[in-house]
Amino acid sequence: MTASGRPSGGTDAAADLRPLSSKELATWLATSTADYTDDLEAAGLSRAAAERKAGESTAREFPGGTPAPGQHVYAVTVSDEHVGVLWLSAGPADDPTNWWILDILIFEAFRGRGHGRRAMLLAETEAARLGAAKITLNVFARNAAARALYASLAYEPTKIYLEKTLPLPGLSGWLH
Repeated sequence: MTASGRPSGGTDAAADLRPLSSKELATWLATSTADYTDDLEAAGLSRAAAERKAGESTAREFPGGTPAPGQHVYAVTVSDEHVGVLWLSAGPADDPTNWWILDILIFEAFRGRGHGRRAMLLAETEAARLGAAKITLNVFARNAAARALYASLAYEPTKIYLEKTLPLPGLSGWLH
């Protein structure tokens, strides 16, 4: 699968997806699980709860370190250079044509060059090829750059969670 995209201010470059090697998969899986743990903690879970949730997700989606059926992890390449990783997940049994982007990672050295946009377009093309009619993703509120990219590609919010930390009883400012 190949896509060419011309990001604003960039040059035209061919982008492609290829399966990760077993070594690349193991490296990405460790990094992805650690990053997900950090994101969950930043979103308000305790460290222990974040580690438990991320570990359970990894064990479910990658039993024994290999993708479960319906999990598709690719190297994102631009001009044959490995610039990132894309994780697509098949839709659930009750909505099989609604696929998910569960992770999209452009390596630090390659950011700001339009590769995230290219990866998103590749994700859409690959998901459609595999049977998707719709693609969904979650993004943490603090990830402004990703939210802006998704909005520019016509992704629309469908759910918004709001949260407020309450003071503990007995502390100043608590209403009795």
